[in-house]
Amino acid sequence: MELQAIDPARVRLEELVECGVRFHGHLGPFLVLGLRMGLLALRELDCRGHFDLEAQVEMGTTPPLSCMIDGIQVATGCTLGKGNIRVAGHGQPRPRATFTNTKDAKWLEVELQPGLVERFREGEPEALAHEAMRMSEEELFRWELRMQMQRR
Repeated sequence: MELQAIDPARVRLEELVECGVRFHGHLGPFLVLGLRMGLLALRELDCRGHFDLEAQVEMGTTPPLSCMIDGIQVATGCTLGKGNIRVAGHGQPRPRATFTNTKDAKWLEVELQPGLVERFREGEPEALAHEAMRMSEEELFRWELRMQMQRR
Protein backbone atom coordinates (compact mmCIF):
# COMPACT_ATOMS: atom_id res chain seq x y z
CA MET A 1 0.00 0.00 0.00
CA GLU A 2 1.37 3.40 -1.00
CA LEU A 3 1.51 6.05 1.72
CA GLN A 4 -0.59 9.15 1.23
CA ALA A 5 1.19 12.37 0.39
CA ILE A 6 0.04 15.95 0.60
CA ASP A 7 1.93 18.39 -1.59
CA PRO A 8 1.15 21.92 -0.37
CA ALA A 9 2.49 23.36 -3.64
CA ARG A 10 0.06 21.32 -5.75
CA VAL A 11 -3.10 21.07 -3.68
CA ARG A 12 -5.78 23.59 -4.56
CA LEU A 13 -7.15 25.37 -1.49
CA GLU A 14 -10.70 25.20 -2.88
CA GLU A 15 -10.51 21.39 -3.14
CA LEU A 16 -9.08 21.13 0.35
CA VAL A 17 -11.88 23.35 1.66
CA GLU A 18 -14.43 20.99 0.07
CA CYS A 19 -12.79 18.04 1.86
CA GLY A 20 -12.73 20.04 5.08
CA VAL A 21 -16.43 20.87 4.82
CA ARG A 22 -17.27 17.19 4.27
CA PHE A 23 -15.22 16.27 7.35
CA HIS A 24 -16.24 19.18 9.60
CA GLY A 25 -19.85 19.58 8.49
CA HIS A 26 -19.96 23.25 7.49
CA LEU A 27 -17.86 26.08 6.08
CA GLY A 28 -16.52 28.60 8.55
CA PRO A 29 -13.46 30.82 8.92
CA PHE A 30 -11.78 28.76 11.65
CA LEU A 31 -11.92 25.61 9.50
CA VAL A 32 -10.19 27.54 6.70
CA LEU A 33 -7.63 28.96 9.13
CA GLY A 34 -6.76 25.43 10.27
CA LEU A 35 -6.43 24.26 6.66
CA ARG A 36 -4.14 27.18 5.83
CA MET A 37 -2.09 26.65 9.00
CA GLY A 38 -1.62 22.98 8.12
CA LEU A 39 -0.51 23.74 4.57
CA LEU A 40 1.96 26.32 5.87
CA ALA A 41 3.43 23.70 8.21
CA LEU A 42 3.80 21.12 5.43
CA ARG A 43 5.56 23.62 3.20
CA GLU A 44 7.86 25.12 5.82
CA LEU A 45 8.83 21.71 7.26
CA ASP A 46 9.05 20.01 3.85
CA CYS A 47 6.73 17.20 4.97
CA ARG A 48 4.49 14.83 3.06
CA GLY A 49 1.97 14.71 5.89
CA HIS A 50 0.12 11.77 7.43
CA PHE A 51 3.13 10.02 8.99
CA ASP A 52 6.11 12.41 8.99
CA LEU A 53 4.48 15.20 10.97
CA GLU A 54 3.22 15.70 14.50
CA ALA A 55 1.09 18.58 15.75
CA GLN A 56 0.50 20.03 19.20
CA VAL A 57 -2.50 22.35 18.97
CA GLU A 58 -3.49 24.79 21.70
CA MET A 59 -7.05 25.50 20.55
CA GLY A 60 -8.84 23.48 23.23
CA THR A 61 -12.06 21.66 22.41
CA THR A 62 -14.58 24.50 22.32
CA PRO A 63 -15.75 26.04 19.04
CA PRO A 64 -14.98 28.18 17.21
CA LEU A 65 -11.24 27.87 17.94
CA SER A 66 -11.43 24.08 18.03
CA CYS A 67 -12.76 24.14 14.45
CA MET A 68 -9.17 24.92 13.43
CA ILE A 69 -8.21 21.43 14.63
CA ASP A 70 -10.42 19.81 11.99
CA GLY A 71 -8.77 21.96 9.32
CA ILE A 72 -5.32 20.97 10.54
CA GLN A 73 -6.28 17.29 10.48
CA VAL A 74 -7.57 17.50 6.90
CA ALA A 75 -4.61 19.54 5.61
CA THR A 76 -1.82 17.56 7.29
CA GLY A 77 -3.13 14.05 7.77
CA CYS A 78 -2.30 14.33 11.48
CA THR A 79 -5.23 12.70 13.25
CA LEU A 80 -6.37 11.91 16.74
CA GLY A 81 -6.75 8.27 15.69
CA LYS A 82 -3.09 7.96 14.66
CA GLY A 83 -2.02 9.90 17.73
CA ASN A 84 0.12 12.38 15.81
CA ILE A 85 -1.96 15.36 16.90
CA ARG A 86 -2.40 16.38 20.52
CA VAL A 87 -4.90 18.91 21.81
CA ALA A 88 -3.94 21.29 24.62
CA GLY A 89 -5.30 24.61 25.80
CA HIS A 90 -8.47 23.32 27.43
CA GLY A 91 -8.28 26.00 30.15
CA GLN A 92 -6.93 28.86 28.06
CA PRO A 93 -7.21 28.04 24.36
CA ARG A 94 -4.96 29.91 21.95
CA PRO A 95 -4.99 30.00 18.14
CA ARG A 96 -1.55 28.41 18.04
CA ALA A 97 0.07 25.13 16.99
CA THR A 98 3.52 23.58 17.00
CA PHE A 99 4.34 21.19 14.16
CA THR A 100 7.31 18.82 14.21
CA ASN A 101 8.89 17.06 11.24
CA THR A 102 9.50 13.56 12.64
CA LYS A 103 12.12 12.71 9.97
CA ASP A 104 14.11 15.90 10.38
CA ALA A 105 15.18 18.05 13.30
CA LYS A 106 12.82 20.93 12.49
CA TRP A 107 9.75 22.31 14.18
CA LEU A 108 7.45 25.21 13.42
CA GLU A 109 5.36 27.38 15.72
CA VAL A 110 2.39 29.05 14.05
CA GLU A 111 -0.07 31.49 15.62
CA LEU A 112 -2.87 33.65 14.28
CA GLN A 113 -2.05 37.32 13.99
CA PRO A 114 -3.37 39.38 16.94
CA GLY A 115 -6.95 40.48 16.54
CA LEU A 116 -7.97 37.85 14.00
CA VAL A 117 -9.91 35.66 16.43
CA GLU A 118 -12.22 38.55 17.21
CA ARG A 119 -12.42 39.59 13.55
CA PHE A 120 -13.47 36.11 12.41
CA ARG A 121 -16.07 35.64 15.18
CA GLU A 122 -18.24 38.53 14.00
CA GLY A 123 -20.26 38.19 10.83
CA GLU A 124 -21.55 35.60 8.43
CA PRO A 125 -19.35 32.45 8.69
CA GLU A 126 -19.23 31.58 4.99
CA ALA A 127 -18.30 35.12 3.96
CA LEU A 128 -15.60 35.17 6.63
CA ALA A 129 -14.32 31.78 5.41
CA HIS A 130 -13.92 33.18 1.89
CA GLU A 131 -12.12 36.19 3.33
CA ALA A 132 -9.71 33.84 5.15
CA MET A 133 -9.11 32.01 1.85
CA ARG A 134 -8.14 35.26 0.10
CA MET A 135 -5.82 36.69 2.76
CA SER A 136 -2.07 36.14 2.56
CA GLU A 137 -0.27 33.89 5.01
CA GLU A 138 1.50 36.96 6.39
CA GLU A 139 -1.85 38.63 7.09
CA LEU A 140 -3.11 35.50 8.85
CA PHE A 141 -0.16 34.07 10.75
CA ARG A 142 3.06 34.63 12.63
CA TRP A 143 5.45 31.69 12.46
CA GLU A 144 8.93 30.64 13.42
CA LEU A 145 10.90 27.71 12.05
CA ARG A 146 13.57 26.18 14.28
CA MET A 147 15.89 23.24 14.44
CA GLN A 148 14.98 20.65 17.10
CA MET A 149 18.22 21.10 19.09
CA GLN A 150 17.34 24.76 19.71
CA ARG A 151 14.08 23.80 21.44
CA ARG A 152 13.96 24.34 25.19
